[in-house]
Amino acid sequence: MIGRLWTIARREVRSLFDHPTGYVLLVVFIAANAFMFFRQAYLDGQATLRPMLDLMPWLFLFFVPAVAMRTLAEDARSGVLELVLAQPVSELELLLGKFAGAVLFLWIGLALTLPIPITLMLGAKLEWGPIVAQYVGAALLSLGMVGVGVWTSSLAKSQITAFILAVATLFVLILFGLSPLIVGLPPALGTIAARLGVLSHFENIGRGVIDLRDAVYFLSLAGVFLALAYGALLGRKLSRQGAARPRLQLGVGLAVAILVVVNLLGNYIDGRLDLTPGHAYTLSSGTKQIVGHLNDLVTIKEFASSSLPTGVSLMKQDMDDLLRDLRSASHGKIRIEAENPGDDSSAASEARSLGVEPVQFNVVGNASLQVKQGYFGLAVQYEGKRQVLPFVNETDDLEYRLASAIQSLTETRKPVVDVFNAATGPAATVQALTEELGKSYTVRMASPTDSTQPAGDVRTAVLIGSPDSVGPRTAARFAAFFKRGGSALVMASGMEPEQQEPMAAPTAVGWDAVLRPFGVSVPSSMAYDLVSNEIVPVPSAAGQALARYPFFIDARSTGTSVVNQQVPSILLTWTSPVDTTSETAWAHVPLYVSTPDAGVITGFASINPTRQFPQDSLKPQLLAVEVTPRAKADSASGRLIVVGNTDFVTDRIVGHSPQNLDFVLNAVDWLAQDDALISIRSKNRAPPKLAFTSAGTRDFVKYFNLIGVPVLVAIAGLAALARRRRRTRAPYRRLAPAGGGAA
Repeated sequence: MIGRLWTIARREVRSLFDHPTGYVLLVVFIAANAFMFFRQAYLDGQATLRPMLDLMPWLFLFFVPAVAMRTLAEDARSGVLELVLAQPVSELELLLGKFAGAVLFLWIGLALTLPIPITLMLGAKLEWGPIVAQYVGAALLSLGMVGVGVWTSSLAKSQITAFILAVATLFVLILFGLSPLIVGLPPALGTIAARLGVLSHFENIGRGVIDLRDAVYFLSLAGVFLALAYGALLGRKLSRQGAARPRLQLGVGLAVAILVVVNLLGNYIDGRLDLTPGHAYTLSSGTKQIVGHLNDLVTIKEFASSSLPTGVSLMKQDMDDLLRDLRSASHGKIRIEAENPGDDSSAASEARSLGVEPVQFNVVGNASLQVKQGYFGLAVQYEGKRQVLPFVNETDDLEYRLASAIQSLTETRKPVVDVFNAATGPAATVQALTEELGKSYTVRMASPTDSTQPAGDVRTAVLIGSPDSVGPRTAARFAAFFKRGGSALVMASGMEPEQQEPMAAPTAVGWDAVLRPFGVSVPSSMAYDLVSNEIVPVPSAAGQALARYPFFIDARSTGTSVVNQQVPSILLTWTSPVDTTSETAWAHVPLYVSTPDAGVITGFASINPTRQFPQDSLKPQLLAVEVTPRAKADSASGRLIVVGNTDFVTDRIVGHSPQNLDFVLNAVDWLAQDDALISIRSKNRAPPKLAFTSAGTRDFVKYFNLIGVPVLVAIAGLAALARRRRRTRAPYRRLAPAGGGAA
């Protein structure tokens, strides 16, 4: 049977390439895919295939029917179908062979898009794990959609009719996953519709995780429509009044029902392959360490209404997966209790008493907008203490929030962190930082002039900005702090922007007196990067235009420390380089650097976005450094991290660049020697930045994929068709002499 299936599949693929149709389809698919991808990817500036994956179902909406419409319809129209079935080939073998041939052709089309991620490597360091998962997801999507195309082709003798039916059916399946449709349905029905549609399952795989539930969905989707196609194909030779037809219909109906049930039950199957960098959707070693050594029972109460909006309801699946993983890793020390406050008044009272309040949701109904209340929160309890997540609005950081809550509840005493904020002005607030630190540490705001600080119970100091001067007594206090094992994060710039005009003035960094023994200093200069930078609005004659601003550096991680391994970049505005040229007994580990196309300016300088930047003396600039004692420096045991920037952790900046806050929190955890939290928080789900070394490279990548690859496919097609035409026009040649010998 396998041999016959392969023969039919190979014949199906060859028939597409024996005519211009196959090459035309491939050229159109590759060009349209590249056009839509680069239009979005270059705008976002991120090295990810998500723009391609987001549009793939819509592209397949027309591409798949165009490939599958001829599988059975053309054979039925030309009468070849009856001739083929007269051979020792069953209807099932013919159907599966045609299906496999169409799938193989689609996979060839997907393979021809591989130059996109390959050429993107010229502008970023790609992670191939998510890309592999995304291509597996696209292959599974093609399986399900080809099943639909083969079914419609089995119903009609006209390819055009089969194409239109397939497009309509696939559009309905895609429509089931669209928010504008789902929000108009009752919550329970909307959730079922989303699970039956292709988008929610394809988006899950698109993030880089191959979930067994999604694989079951696409396989069962193909199975349902192949069963219907088998019934249509077999029904061609059965009499409408015969007894065999009802039996066939009953068998096909049972097969479809079983596959639909398998599809729905597949949502409760556990098992996934996480191919994301650092296994972002798998419990980290830090979480396993925290929950695996609990001394007593921790209870996590989940309060979730049954009538949640569809988007939140689908998020609940991720949360339930995480809770099950936590329970398993704790070896029974974590107990999960699920409550439904929407249907149980006692559960609602308990939720309110714990601090989980109902949240209002906007639900679009039939020509009306309704406001409903629902619960979606968590409460973590341990020995009479509790921490509450009143509403879970995202699951990306839920593992960290739960792990840090469990650690905070089970620890006998929180470490103390002193924050010295010398930055001034309303934009210099660091409320987001202090709130996040407060979840794991006792945070105290301190002043460098306080002669009692850093106190004896302080483990880590965070120094933001620079005081006007640091006297000998203050420097001596911090020297004693480091000598007893204290650590510090220093964030200070050697040039400060003026308030009234677009200028920056050099300023002395008061902390240099503290940093000098470590061989580190922050000079009175400002770095700029001509390649890796942010886009800002710039005034122009036609209004505001967007332009790159080299003073806003997208600093690149060196990946040399646990602090920055999972935070690939941070945004540094008006930053100074860090000088580590002095020889000391301390080891200097670069954390963040610029590209080689970077330089520095000194003195009183313009920071206007339209200014000209020097093009000479460009070289990589060190922007953040980690300092640790060398093995021979047994008298010093503290740690130090220095960043030549004051503003990057302020609320104004972290609201735009949350990865900055991730880096600082990682730095504090490392300085406090709490590496477990680093491995949890540092999970990076953001794609790397796309930064080409030149505009020429950027254009080459785009136009090679948009024009070059389609042209190469077209040339290959013309050559193959010309070769085939020459063979068909060649005169007949007898392979062997008649009569078996010479006359």
